[in-house]
Amino acid sequence: AVVSTQSTGIVKDPYYSLHKLYNTTLTELQTLPDTYPYRIETERLTKERLALLEKAKSVVEFEDALNARCIENVIKEAKDELLLIRKLPGWAPWEPLVGEAPAEQWKWPL
Repeated sequence: AVVSTQSTGIVKDPYYSLHKLYNTTLTELQTLPDTYPYRIETERLTKERLALLEKAKSVVEFEDALNARCIENVIKEAKDELLLIRKLPGWAPWEPLVGEAPAEQWKWPL
């Protein structure tokens, strides 16, 4: 069955797409350090969303549980998150700074 939310297009099987994306995200997060806050929070959020997806009886019910208007946007967000996770090991943002940060760098508001 084809499901359309009449927003950005048609996704043939949004349940399958999201289920696969969320499981792949959880697998890819394993490449990041256990104590890295981004990993911890993204794992928590992804597991929460996966549980909601598995519990929902329909796409509309899942959208309602997330307070989302469009499943296509949820899928795009999940894809973008996965792309970011795959880039993080190359950037290693969990490692200490190479040099001293400027004194005012972390001050807010400026």
